[in-house]
Amino acid sequence: MKTRSRTNESSAPAEANASIERRTRRRTESPEPDGLVALDPLIHERTRLTILTALSTAAESACSFLDLRDALRLTDGNLLTHLRTLEDAGLLERHKTGAGRGSSTTVQLTIAGRRAFQAYLEQLESLVRKARGQEAP
Repeated sequence: MKTRSRTNESSAPAEANASIERRTRRRTESPEPDGLVALDPLIHERTRLTILTALSTAAESACSFLDLRDALRLTDGNLLTHLRTLEDAGLLERHKTGAGRGSSTTVQLTIAGRRAFQAYLEQLESLVRKARGQEAP
């Protein structure tokens, strides 16, 4: 009987970190040809953009996981996957209190997350100006 090697399991965190580093490097180092505006693909993905928009426009500095899930009409698993991606990139943080059924999770943007979202909005505004043939201010 064959036994499964654990080397793949132990290298998973290292591979995840390497993937994040490659993604970050691509976002910051890839010049756009002919003056095109580079939109951050980490943020530009529809669901993550919606999450960041909801968090940046919320009346409170943090949102509960359940309120965010219900407002965005996402499943628990889908929301959690995107939150982890954004958290791994340092754009948001999650805080969990309690355990089991009585637990509560809140989500909020980090300072870096607010800056990245603001930079994304500026890039998007620049793209809209270019598409309309307007000069940048």
